[in-house]
Amino acid sequence: MLKEVRCGIYTRKSNEDGLEQKFNSLDAQRVACEKYIKSREGWVVLAKRYDDGGFSGKNLERPAIKELFEDVKAGEVDCVVVYTLDRLSRETKDSIEVTSFFRRHRVNFIAVTQIFDNNTPMGKFVQTVLSGAAQLEREMIVERVKNKIATSKEQGLWMGGTLPLGYDVKDKELIINEKEAKTVKHIFERYMELKSMAELARELNREGHRTKRFEAKSGKVYGGEIFKKATVRRIITNPIYMGKTRHYEKQYEGKHEAIIEEEKWKKAQELIKNQPYRKAKYEEALLKGIIKCKSCNANMTLTYAKKENKRYRYYVCNNHLVGKSCASKSRNIVAGEVEKEVMKRAEHLYKNWQEKAEEWKNLNFGEQKEAVKKLIKGVTVKEDGIVVSSESGEIFIAMNLKKKGNKCTVVEPEGKTNNALLKAVVRAHLWKRQLEEGKYRSVKELSVKINIGTRRIQQILRLNYLAPKIKEDIVNGRQPSSLRLADLREIPMLWSEQVEKFYKLAS
Repeated sequence: MLKEVRCGIYTRKSNEDGLEQKFNSLDAQRVACEKYIKSREGWVVLAKRYDDGGFSGKNLERPAIKELFEDVKAGEVDCVVVYTLDRLSRETKDSIEVTSFFRRHRVNFIAVTQIFDNNTPMGKFVQTVLSGAAQLEREMIVERVKNKIATSKEQGLWMGGTLPLGYDVKDKELIINEKEAKTVKHIFERYMELKSMAELARELNREGHRTKRFEAKSGKVYGGEIFKKATVRRIITNPIYMGKTRHYEKQYEGKHEAIIEEEKWKKAQELIKNQPYRKAKYEEALLKGIIKCKSCNANMTLTYAKKENKRYRYYVCNNHLVGKSCASKSRNIVAGEVEKEVMKRAEHLYKNWQEKAEEWKNLNFGEQKEAVKKLIKGVTVKEDGIVVSSESGEIFIAMNLKKKGNKCTVVEPEGKTNNALLKAVVRAHLWKRQLEEGKYRSVKELSVKINIGTRRIQQILRLNYLAPKIKEDIVNGRQPSSLRLADLREIPMLWSEQVEKFYKLAS
């Protein structure tokens, strides 16, 4: 009697178009694979589905394929079946590594439309050629799309994306929505008066205004939410409102009609640029990028420590921050004291910088910060003081850099990205548990319930593959200060590789 061969079918589609249909591309791939398996004696189809809908083949950061890898390791799969090799991966390196992984675990691999024996030299050669062709095709598609977008934007065409408030789309062209256009004009006028995006956002919400509400092709409704400071900033800085399109840093004359006069739009940008410094809850890092630890030559990062419900600012050696060795006794130094001495030195240099320059005391914080960047080349922290470097030379300033009390516990890195990371990690854990417990039968059902796109949910769910150390650091606020949520879009399979990749961001 033949031994039963348990076959796991893996399917993938690069985008979500058509996935809402009763019979979609993933189903078509699965049917073809099932037919092949049924034609082989003793082969059986595993009921468990490994479907990655809406995931590119450029890397292996896909939830279903990672689940397949885990089941292969656990000995629950004898053969992996795909429709074509490029469903597994469009990167030659990844494709070869994955099939080698299958061989190490004594698991067969079949692409039903490209039959070859990848255990023989000729089969391996054929696989390499097919993988290379798939990778070339993907790269050519990417290049064509990039060129098409760039060319179209140069011609002033609307190339899709989030629909801006004040416009509707008709025949792929932006048409002014008169009711929303009044709101946009109101936003620009009130910003020129209030000079505060946060205050303007609060006012808009009190008056009952909401963000652009629109329906995607899939039928899902987006927007209609309250205004936030970031939402107001995106509107005010968007050149589309003065009749232009933007591609990276370049602007082109658009085919659509403007809502805001160009002169008024530019005045708003000038106001943003010259906005006077307002002391915020989290102060800026004045010495960002120029302050270094003398002992290990690593940059130092602004962090915050919490003690008795108060927050204190410190510059911390990056090596020390990520757990690497640093012999210096001044690994953590009080930010305010050092910044004050550097400011004094910058003020002295400023007097001799430009003869007709405005007096230092009349400059706002933003202008003083720009002056520091131009006048101060570097700040090196030693055991007994700091060395301030400028074009006129170096000067040593003796300081007592020892902190009083116990060692600080860093609870929040510079900026507010910690909150976004923490929220995403908590969401990933919660959604995974809810899906496993059956509260939601699928990601799509979860998406409908919480009003978040399936692709976004799948991106967040990938965070469950993070190494325990990284999760723990994010929860406790000890992750590298440069780590952003966007950096976690591509997560290596191995925990050691994750730590090496993400913690290098801080070095």
